[in-house]
Amino acid sequence: MKLNSITLGLIAALTLSTTIFAQDDNQAKYDKKITGPWIESGGWELDYDKALATATSEGKYVLAYFSRSYSP
Repeated sequence: MKLNSITLGLIAALTLSTTIFAQDDNQAKYDKKITGPWIESGGWELDYDKALATATSEGKYVLAYFSRSYSP
């Protein structure tokens, strides 16, 4: 029983550490991607609150596209 608890604890620790490193990697990919020229030339607003305020003042809708892929 003790061996199973230790094994499960190690598996949990490895899983959590892998998740933390994956989040850092995704953040780095995201940071690199949003500095690309296609963002600047596309006229995209990346701040949701600012986009919502602009759309409200202009009587327009907001298109919010959510994705979790930060692949280059």
